[in-house]
Amino acid sequence: MSNAIIPRGTAAYLDALQHLLPRGCAWTRSVGSRLWRLLYASADELARVDAAARLLVDEVNPLTAVSGLEDWERVLGLPDACLPSGDTLQERRGAVLAKLRDEGRQDLAWWYEVAASLGYDVAIEEHWPFLCGVHECFDPSNLTEREIQAHHEIGFLGEPNVRLWWNVVVYGERLLLFRCGESLCPERLLDWREATDLECIMRRDRLAHTVLTFDYRQE
Repeated sequence: MSNAIIPRGTAAYLDALQHLLPRGCAWTRSVGSRLWRLLYASADELARVDAAARLLVDEVNPLTAVSGLEDWERVLGLPDACLPSGDTLQERRGAVLAKLRDEGRQDLAWWYEVAASLGYDVAIEEHWPFLCGVHECFDPSNLTEREIQAHHEIGFLGEPNVRLWWNVVVYGERLLLFRCGESLCPERLLDWREATDLECIMRRDRLAHTVLTFDYRQE
């Protein structure tokens, strides 16, 4: 059985109001009478308020909000330097969700969550000076480029400060598709976006002593 709440229409409210009337010739239920027209007008307004109240269930959820999205943006301080006002409903909802998810963490799992919430497929590389007993020699020809780039502990024959460098590999193009229920007219059926929002957020929130670089690659 569906749990969806069906709003009450004008007919349902009219029937309810008529059942509240006293009995007697003066309290006619005849269609078209003055009393019927008065009750119908009241029932129509009650039905409108009922429908509007049930829409609040969608508006309090940023995943489904439309008219209430502006209030979400105002409360969260959007747009900001890293999440400017998007051109599409999807982008605006994505910015709100990204702001709500911001927990101020710095671990790799968190950065992957941030990238995924903005619609990016990334691999994050951490670099370490080559350590005997920890790193091992390998033949890159036996690995795919994706496996090499996704390796989180790449050892380099270099100075110890290399451990402060981390690199974000962004794979593929970011395509924004028109989706029924999530997009509005006259948005494009297909659009492409650079990772400017991801770069801005990661550069802003990275640990101050680290060096962050970005690398764009196709699959």
